[in-house]
Amino acid sequence: MRKPEVVLDSSCILALDAISVLPLLASLFSRVLLPKAVRRELFRRRATKNRIRALLREYAFIAHCDDYDQTAVDVLLAERRVRGQKDRGEAESVVQASKQAAAIIIDDPWGRKLAEKFSLQFGGTIWILRRLHGVGLLSAPDVRSGFETLLQRSFRLPREAINALLKEIGQEPIKASGGG
Repeated sequence: MRKPEVVLDSSCILALDAISVLPLLASLFSRVLLPKAVRRELFRRRATKNRIRALLREYAFIAHCDDYDQTAVDVLLAERRVRGQKDRGEAESVVQASKQAAAIIIDDPWGRKLAEKFSLQFGGTIWILRRLHGVGLLSAPDVRSGFETLLQRSFRLPREAINALLKEIGQEPIKASGGG
């Protein structure tokens, strides 16, 4: 059976790269697709721009994903723009995933609701770490360490969901103060 493709949103790319698990996605997915708006968000800072370009060169399974319905994205964003919100990366990710019949890794609440409306298989950073642990690519202590790193670096992830996964894999919960 062929592994599915997946579209990544910028916050998930940053999180997975911060804990050095992005290359492990090749074990779960045939291709990791990065929409144009996601790349644009990531390229705003030089360090991120250089890192993403290096990932694209280094890993053949990470690819650009630029073939999407611009009108569909604009329609999804119309209401958000009125409120001054800019979520182009999330909208493009969902539209791309829908067109490619791909899963989507997205942490943003609005993006997740959108993925649900499009009947897409979706999850976020926590979902990926659960899956990597489930197939034996990350040990339970590595999963815990990854969450500690992300929280210390101010990634916004729901602590209740993190601690539920940690309990499920036999690890102590992370206390409210951060790392340990």
